[in-house]
Amino acid sequence: MDGVSYENKSKKLILDESIKNPLLQLEIDQLNTLTSEIINQGNDVPPLPTPENFNKGLSKMIKKLYESGVQSFKVNKFEDSVRNFTIGINMILRRPKIESFQGTIQELSMFLMSRCDAYLKTQQYLNAYNDVDLLINMSMNQPDNFLRRGVANYFLGNYELARADYQRGLSFDPNNERLQHELNICLDKILEENGDYL
Repeated sequence: MDGVSYENKSKKLILDESIKNPLLQLEIDQLNTLTSEIINQGNDVPPLPTPENFNKGLSKMIKKLYESGVQSFKVNKFEDSVRNFTIGINMILRRPKIESFQGTIQELSMFLMSRCDAYLKTQQYLNAYNDVDLLINMSMNQPDNFLRRGVANYFLGNYELARADYQRGLSFDPNNERLQHELNICLDKILEENGDYL
């Protein structure tokens, strides 16, 4: 392909600077990342991504960070909790791209839920929203995640979106008292904002 060359020393594809194509550059960057991870594995062909090939040493460090974050949360050190969960998420994201995604997504979900709760406690509602929005995109059928996003939306002043989140959560768990309670508070706030209720 014209404009793309291979650099033998770095073992990477290089896009000519005269070509201004961000999508092509993104694809080349992704290909270079995967290639370097395969080379770092020391094998010609990467092993199959199975739970047995999951980096257990890294998993232990990630688990310790999670436990430390939970412990900080329990003693109301929410900023420390956020810090531990953020470090853990960064470690998860550094896992080799050829490892089993099933294990990675479980770790990431656990950390995002916990960090979202810590963000809510520290009133960092936009950060909490971002975490839980990603969680909902990863797993749509968790009523607690709709509760988290509803609370974040409520405190961001997005009352109609909060109402929709609470109702979606209740569609998965109609008897969830916390979701029903938050929905009632939200409905009162919507009425108040519309001038229908004081």
